[in-house]
Amino acid sequence: MKKTISGLAALAIILGSLAGCSGSSGSSGSTGSSAASGSSGAGSSSAATEPSSNFNKEGMPIVNEKVELSVFQYCRDADEIPWDNLWYYQNLEEQTNVHVNLDVVIDSDWDTKLNLMLASGEYNDIVMSHKTVNYEEHGVNQGIYIPLDDLIDQYMPTYKERVAQDPSLVRGLVASDGKTYTLGGITAQDIHCGNMLFINKTWLKNLNLEKPKTLDELTEVLRAFKAQDANGNGDPNDEIPYETTFDDFYKMSLSFFGVPENAELWVSIDDDAKVRLNASMDAYREAMEWMHMIYSEGLVEQEVLTIEGNASSDKIKSGLAGFIPRWRLLNHSIDEVKDDFELIIPVNAEGHQAKMPTTMEVAAPIVTITNQCKNPEIAARWLDKQLETQTAFEMYYGPEGTTWFYNDNGKVELKDGGDRESIKYCPGVNCQFYANAEWYFNVFEIPDFRLEKAAYDDEYEAAGVYEKYPYQYFTKLVTVTTDENSQLTLIKTDLTSLIKENISNAILNGVTDSSWETFQNNLKNAQSEKYVELYQNILDRYLANS
Repeated sequence: MKKTISGLAALAIILGSLAGCSGSSGSSGSTGSSAASGSSGAGSSSAATEPSSNFNKEGMPIVNEKVELSVFQYCRDADEIPWDNLWYYQNLEEQTNVHVNLDVVIDSDWDTKLNLMLASGEYNDIVMSHKTVNYEEHGVNQGIYIPLDDLIDQYMPTYKERVAQDPSLVRGLVASDGKTYTLGGITAQDIHCGNMLFINKTWLKNLNLEKPKTLDELTEVLRAFKAQDANGNGDPNDEIPYETTFDDFYKMSLSFFGVPENAELWVSIDDDAKVRLNASMDAYREAMEWMHMIYSEGLVEQEVLTIEGNASSDKIKSGLAGFIPRWRLLNHSIDEVKDDFELIIPVNAEGHQAKMPTTMEVAAPIVTITNQCKNPEIAARWLDKQLETQTAFEMYYGPEGTTWFYNDNGKVELKDGGDRESIKYCPGVNCQFYANAEWYFNVFEIPDFRLEKAAYDDEYEAAGVYEKYPYQYFTKLVTVTTDENSQLTLIKTDLTSLIKENISNAILNGVTDSSWETFQNNLKNAQSEKYVELYQNILDRYLANS
C-alpha cells in the first residue's frame, strides 16, 4: 500500500510511544546488513556494488561460501508459526547457502515497529510486508528502499517471466519517478470480496421458512430463529440468530443499505467516480438504526462489540448460529456444521441496492530491499528462488508429501484435509507468493474450497453487489505524493476513532437527530471534507492518465 505514515508522522508516533522493537525469531544481527553509515539517498542504484567472486549469477548455490541476510518479517496475528528453525528456511539454506535471520513482527504491531526500525537508521536487508509499503516516501524521497528494476532484469528471471505474462498486474507498483521499489505478490483466485454471508438452511427447513431476499424478510427470519427453537434441541433460548464479530457486523449491515464500508480508508467511489465519506451518507444512519434494533431485540451476538473470531467460530460449531459471515464454508474451521449453511446474497434494505466493499486482483507491494543490504544481487536471487514452482509451494504448504503432492497431471494438489498442517513447516501467506492466473492454473490443481469461493463470487457478481470502482484503487493503483499521504494519514487517524466510536455507541444506544448531527459536525471538524477532496484529486489524476 502506498499510503503509510510519513517520516515526520512516524517520528511523532515513535516519540509518543515506548513500544519496544519486535520480538525476534532467529538472530537479529546479520553480516548482510550493518548500522547506518548514511543513507544512500533518493535514486540510489539497485546495483551499487559489483558482485563478489563468491556470488553465482546462475544455478545453486547462490554463493559458494555462506552469507547471511536479515529480514524484517510480517506475520498474521493468529498464525502460530515456529519461526525458530523453521523447516522451510533450513531447506532453502541448504540449496542457496544463504542463511536468513528473521525479525518477526505480528500484524497488530507492524506499523509502529516498522516506523521504529526505519527511524532508527538501522535497517534489515529485506522488508517482507503484507500491510504497508510506502515506497514513495521511503524509496523515492529517502532512498531507504532501493530501486529494483536492474536487479529484476539481471537476477530475477522467474519473477520477470511471471510479470511478463500479465504486466497490468504490477502497473500500480511503479513509483512516481518511474522506478520499481517493491516486488509484488498475488494469488489469483478469481474472487472480489472478503467474507460473504451464509444462512442456516437446516433452521429454515425446521421452521418452514424461505431464504430471505430483502432486509425486512431477513429481520423476520432472525426473529423466528430466536423465538422458535430453530435448532430443535428443546431449548428455545440458546439460539444466536446472527453470530458475528464487530467488524463484520457493521460492514455487512452497511452493505444492505448500499454503503460499501471498509476500515482501511472509510471512503468509497460511486458509479460516477465521485469519492464520498461513507459515514456522511444518510444510509449510514439508517444502517446504524437497524443494527441497534436487532441488537436491542437480542437478534445478534450480544458480545458483538468485543467477541474475537475464534470465540465466534466456537459458537457456530456448537450449532447455535443461524446467520453468519464467513470467507467460505469448506476447510474454514466450522466443518462440524458446514453442511447446515448455504450462501445468501446480501439483502436490499428498502430503497437501496446492496453494495459490498470489493477487492481487486492486482499485485500488492510485498518485498523491498534496503540501502543497507551489502549484496542486493544475493538478496534478489534468494527472493527469486522462492518463486520457482517447487520452492513456492514449499514456502506456501511445506515439504512435498506432507500436505501436497504432484498428481498424475503433473500439477500440485493438496491432500485431503487441506493445508492446516503446513503452518508447522513454512511461513505460508506471510511471505511473497506471485501466482498470476496463467502460471497458477497451469501448475496448481485448484482445491474444492477455492473453487467454492470462486463460485460464490460469481453469484455475488451476477447479483450486482460489487462496486464499479473498488476502494482499492487507492491502495493498489494510484500514486500518492508524500504531502498528500501525510495529510491523509493524520486525518484518517481522527476519522477512524470517531467512526468506530459512533458505530459502537449507535449499536448500544441507537441514533437520535441530536447524536447524528453531533457526529456529522465532528466529522467536519476532523477535516473529513478535506479528506474527500484529497482522494478525489488523487483519483481524478489517476483516471486522467490511465
